[in-house]
Amino acid sequence: MLRLLNFAGRFLLAAIAAVIFQFSSAWADDGNPTGVSSAASGSKTHLASSAKPSNEYNSIQRYFVEFRARNAASYGHIYVMYGEVNSRQEVTKSHVAGFFPAGDRRDCANCSVYAWTIGHLIFVPSEIGASDGDLEEKYVLTRYRVWVDAATYKRLVAYINKLEIEKPLWNAWLRNCVGFTRDVAELINLKVPFFILAKPESFVTDLREANGLTTEQLPLRDAPVKVGAAVKPVPKTAGVSQQERKIKSAGDTAAKPLPLGN
Repeated sequence: MLRLLNFAGRFLLAAIAAVIFQFSSAWADDGNPTGVSSAASGSKTHLASSAKPSNEYNSIQRYFVEFRARNAASYGHIYVMYGEVNSRQEVTKSHVAGFFPAGDRRDCANCSVYAWTIGHLIFVPSEIGASDGDLEEKYVLTRYRVWVDAATYKRLVAYINKLEIEKPLWNAWLRNCVGFTRDVAELINLKVPFFILAKPESFVTDLREANGLTTEQLPLRDAPVKVGAAVKPVPKTAGVSQQERKIKSAGDTAAKPLPLGN
């Protein structure tokens, strides 16, 4: 009887691994309009730029892509911030994209809790964008920032814009925020560490080390805001753009619960 249970257990584990493999590969077909293959599928990114991202800013690669893992009430969340800087490496334009269950909003804490909960059992509707907590530096656990050229950045923007329209279904185990950021990393031609399931903070750390950087990076600063002919200095805001600062300014003074992880 024990031998039979042992065999059944191994069979179940193999079946789960096969399902994870299948759905990780399916992300490229159902949720990846650019044709970028998933890391789990074992195939290469045939639309990736020939230019390798750099860990250092230069005049050609002046667009940044930052992978961020943040703290949450559950097991965390991972998303990307991407944009452009000036010659002083100050942020002039930025956007946030993460993959999470539908219902969450930047002005509503944990509004996706129902979809997030049942999303551990079935596939649920999703959103692509910034979720509650993504714009607040106090929640950031770790980051990895690379610099890309204009062609790579344009391809990234097109990829995310199309995902925002298509909204592939979300599942906590088979199609989640880590899988989304993994595909972004592949798209911009980064080395992606192999994994089946990974926590957001672990994935960012492993991604950074796989691409030759072992130390933490400091956050970027915003460019000063021009007011008429004068230039008004902007305080350090950890890479949060002027537009994003306006979005979250109303809630900065009020205490709120830790955002939900997805």
